[in-house]
Amino acid sequence: MRRVHVQTVSFANIAITIALGVACAILFWQGRAQFEALQQATEAYISCESDARQMQDRSDYLTEQVRLVTMTAKPEYIDSYFSMANDNERFDEAFADLKSRFEGTDAYESLRTAMDESNELMNTEFYAMRLICEANDIDPSPWPEIASCQISDEDSRTSHDSMIYKAQNLVSDSKYQEAKDSINSHTSDCIAKVTDATIGSQNRAASVFDGIYGTIEACVAIYIALTLVICALVRRAVVKPLLSFGDSIKANQLFPVQGAGELQMLAETYNRVFTENEATHMVVKHQAEHDPLTDLLNRGSFDKALKFHDDGKHDFALVLADVDQFKSVNDAFGHAAGDQVLKRVSSLLQVAFRSTDFVCRIGGDEFAVIMADVTSDLRYTIQEKIDFVNTELSKPIDGMPQVSLSAGAAFADRPDPGDSIYKDADDALYHTKENGRGSCSFYGKSSI
Repeated sequence: MRRVHVQTVSFANIAITIALGVACAILFWQGRAQFEALQQATEAYISCESDARQMQDRSDYLTEQVRLVTMTAKPEYIDSYFSMANDNERFDEAFADLKSRFEGTDAYESLRTAMDESNELMNTEFYAMRLICEANDIDPSPWPEIASCQISDEDSRTSHDSMIYKAQNLVSDSKYQEAKDSINSHTSDCIAKVTDATIGSQNRAASVFDGIYGTIEACVAIYIALTLVICALVRRAVVKPLLSFGDSIKANQLFPVQGAGELQMLAETYNRVFTENEATHMVVKHQAEHDPLTDLLNRGSFDKALKFHDDGKHDFALVLADVDQFKSVNDAFGHAAGDQVLKRVSSLLQVAFRSTDFVCRIGGDEFAVIMADVTSDLRYTIQEKIDFVNTELSKPIDGMPQVSLSAGAAFADRPDPGDSIYKDADDALYHTKENGRGSCSFYGKSSI
């Protein structure tokens, strides 16, 4: 199965997270730009409607004032008329704002037409007020626009009442009203077109916002799914293997090779080191427990085994033995020959005794055997084993000198035990040496 590496998954997660972050940043930037465009369109709509309404209100106010002039002939209404008509600063600012926002559009052209028609209509209103001034002997010089109007010859020959009637008719007949309706129509058309444009901008913005919102939802869903996958992967590929590694350490076992690739490599490395250490430990343990020359258990292992068995609860026999006159072998044949003799004795003892028995070398030419689950009624078995060893030692091999083995044995169930089973077995060995060597004696009144 292909290994999944945490580092690879981490890099992939970082790349995906960066990609999602960049995508969200682009979407936010687009959304902000679209919002600003929508805000500008809304502000333009509000400004246009305000300016158009202002122009329409100005026209209506002038109409109201000129009609009051024709009906009352009061100069204060003429003043009010020109106060509004000559307030060009506010009107020019409004029209300049409209021009900057909508020049070249149908909305701007409609508003410009309304303005042109309004200016045209003002000439008619100037003429009406000139007739009123003439009919009522009012000096028009305070109002240059009125003073500059020349009354036609036909109107100048009519009566004052006729002048007043004509002035009133000029600002209230169907032609005048049609002109007013045209101005209002173009103003309303301007507002309607700006409204349509604003609604279009709002719809486009809504569509963009909807797409942005959907994309952000998708990005969030992907990121949540990615987070869940990472959590599940970390638990399965990292946490669980680490927990199993901890259990393996407690149990002194090999690590299971599982989880992420890095942890599998760790487990394989640990297992290799563990196996090597086990092998080394076994070698060290073997060296610590065994005699390096004969490979039998050493004195330390013998002491531990004896302490375990000699607790009053186990039946066992302790056999102590040594090579007769071993010093003379070393003196006559050399220490190398002596080592060969010790190795042969060790090999024969291992052959003679059971695999469950503890065969030990406890000194230079001294040997011991602990036989588990043996009682004193089986002493003949020990005698047979020692006799077998001595029979084999009597046969020279490879130029080795002929030697013999003396032994003494004591049983855990022996009658009248002495200070210790080791002391009793040693007394039995001494008895053998004092009585001809090359045999085995047993501790007990009937034996020694």
